[in-house]
Amino acid sequence: MSDSPKKVNNFSKHSEYNEYTIGLALVDLAPVLLFLLSGLIMYSMYKSPLLLAGVLACFIGGLCKAIWKLIVVIRKKDRTGLTRAFHILMPAGFALMILSVLVGGKAALTGLWRSVTMMPATILFAAAFILMCFMGYLGSHMDSNARSNWIEELINTLAQLALLIAMVVVYFGTYYHADAAAAKALQGTKDVKVSEISQAAYGTEASRADGWFFDGPGTDSALVFYPGAKVEAATYAPLMSEISSRGIDCFLCDMPLNFALLDKDAAEDIRAAGAKNYEKWYIGGHSLGGVAAAMTADDAEEPGGIDEWDGLILLAAYPTEELSTSTLSIYGSEDTVLDKNKYKRTELDGLWPDDFKETVIEGGNHARFGNYGEQNGDGKAEITASEQQKEAAEIISSWIINN
Repeated sequence: MSDSPKKVNNFSKHSEYNEYTIGLALVDLAPVLLFLLSGLIMYSMYKSPLLLAGVLACFIGGLCKAIWKLIVVIRKKDRTGLTRAFHILMPAGFALMILSVLVGGKAALTGLWRSVTMMPATILFAAAFILMCFMGYLGSHMDSNARSNWIEELINTLAQLALLIAMVVVYFGTYYHADAAAAKALQGTKDVKVSEISQAAYGTEASRADGWFFDGPGTDSALVFYPGAKVEAATYAPLMSEISSRGIDCFLCDMPLNFALLDKDAAEDIRAAGAKNYEKWYIGGHSLGGVAAAMTADDAEEPGGIDEWDGLILLAAYPTEELSTSTLSIYGSEDTVLDKNKYKRTELDGLWPDDFKETVIEGGNHARFGNYGEQNGDGKAEITASEQQKEAAEIISSWIINN
C-alpha cells in the first residue's frame, strides 16, 4: 500500500531527511486514507471480520509510517518503532485479507472473481496493481531523499485512487436482480395495466424518475414507491401489481445506480406531473428506499414546502427525522437485515407520528417484499415471496382505503 521508510539508526547520518517537508508528510496520509475507504467498501459488501481486521491492520501500519515522517519533519527524530510497526502490520494485514477470501470458500472466491472482472473496474484494478508494482520497484532502486519520496507517494496515491474508484464501481455495479416472476409482473394482468414512465413526462427541469406505472381498477389513490438500496426496481413489480389490483395505482421508481437517496425527490416529480387527478397521494419504500421516502415526506411537512403526503408506507424501514405524516410500518418476523435496535430507538426518540400503525408479517423476512432471491444477512423466511407480498398488499390497501 505504501513505500517502505528507510530504516536508520542515527538521524544525523541521513542528511536527506532535512529535505523532508510538512507537505511531503501530509501527502503520505493520502494513500493511507484512500486505502481505508476502499477497505470499508469491501467490508460493507462481504461482511467478513477477517477482511476488516486486515484492512485495519494495513491502515494502522500505513498510519505509523505517515506519523514517522511527520516526526522526522517536525522533531528531527527517527522513531524506529513506527517503522517496525509498519513492516509488521502491512504484511499481516494483507495476509488476513487473503485469509478472509480462503476461509470464505467458493462464495468468496466467486464474489472476488465477479468483482475483478467487472468492467470498467477491471481496468482500474489492473492500473492499481501495475502502479503498486512500479512503486515497489522504485522503492528498491531509489534512495530516501525527498524527491524520491515525492515520486513514490504520488504513484502510491494514484494507485490507491484507482483502487477506490474500482471499488465504487463494483459497489454500485453489484446489486440484486429481478427474477422471472418480476419480469412477468411487468407484463401486466387483466386487472392491472403496466406502462413505462420516463423523465420526459416530467419536463426538462425534472430529476430522473424513470420506472413503471401500475394502473389498476382504482381511481382515487396512488402510491409512489422507492426500491431498496442495490436492488433492481423491477423486483417490486409483483408487489406493486398486487397493491394496484386492490384499487391503489402504483408508480414504481427506477433509481440512479439503484440507490433511492440519489434522487429522493423523484416522487415529487411524479406527483407534480399530475398523471391523474388522484384525491390522495401516498409515498413508500423498502429498506433504504423507505428511509428516502420518509425524508421526502418530512421535507413536504416543512414550512413553505409543497403539499404534504396523505400517508407514508415503510417496508422494513424507519424514519431518521420526526414525522407528522400518517405512517404505516410493515416488516417480517424473520427479518434480520432491519436493525431492530435502531427501529425501536425511533419510538424512544419520538420520531413516529401520532397516527402510526405497525404490522408484523409472521414468517416474512427482509427480501421477500421483492423478487430478488435471498439477501445476505437475512433470516430464513417461513412463507413464500408471493404470500408475503399478498399479505403486505392487503395490509397496505386496507390501510389506505380506511385512512
